[in-house]
Amino acid sequence: MRRSDIEHLLRAAGDVLNETAFIVVGSQSILGKYPDAPAELLQSAEADLIAKNKPEQNHKLEVLGELSPFHDMYGYFADPVDRNTAILPKGWEGRLVNLKTPATNGVTGLCLDPHDLFVSKMAAGRDKDLIYCRVMIEHNLVGKERVLALAATLKNTPDDPERNKRILMRIERMYEGVDVANTIHVDIEKGYYTGKVISVSDTVVQQEAGRGKMIFHEAARLDIMPIRGRSYDIKYREGSAKVEQKVLAKDKKLEL
Repeated sequence: MRRSDIEHLLRAAGDVLNETAFIVVGSQSILGKYPDAPAELLQSAEADLIAKNKPEQNHKLEVLGELSPFHDMYGYFADPVDRNTAILPKGWEGRLVNLKTPATNGVTGLCLDPHDLFVSKMAAGRDKDLIYCRVMIEHNLVGKERVLALAATLKNTPDDPERNKRILMRIERMYEGVDVANTIHVDIEKGYYTGKVISVSDTVVQQEAGRGKMIFHEAARLDIMPIRGRSYDIKYREGSAKVEQKVLAKDKKLEL
């Protein structure tokens, strides 16, 4: 499911319920913060939606659901769920990411913060969830310390008194099994990075750093947005970065 697909679903869901906001849980909530998320994270054809102001009417979204005419026509569908569908860390509602564009026609998608999404998937623990989380780590979309801190807020239940401990151990094992050696940690205080920009989105800029290394910059910290395919020097100072395009040797010769 692409960003334009979730925008369409939000617009359609708003029309069905005359609702202005939907909480988006599950895989597609990644599109809130990362509109150009890796393709491996966008394989699902469904978006789990909760009507924020009319949860009692959520079942009406079945007209946009699996095997509906809407699904047959567009290839994706809404799955009406409730707040108990996902196991989420304490305070998750305060971290929701707004997805509202002209294409949503006044409807806001309230998407899970990627760290909350990661924890919910690790809590579910299905094979597909673990694969999803692995990709999130490989693309540097979440931080280990942050997800562990959030996972620590999950409560045990009477029928599962070891749940919290089990999820924390699962996260630790996941990080141990993922090779992040090719991802360079960004020093936002005084880091200096040079190389070709290979991916640009509203939130993340991916830059090559040689020898197979990759750097992921937060777009909000950059003074200008670089152009994909060009080489840049990116210099950080106290949390912000100056972006300067590199002049290659062949270009200098042309100037002469």
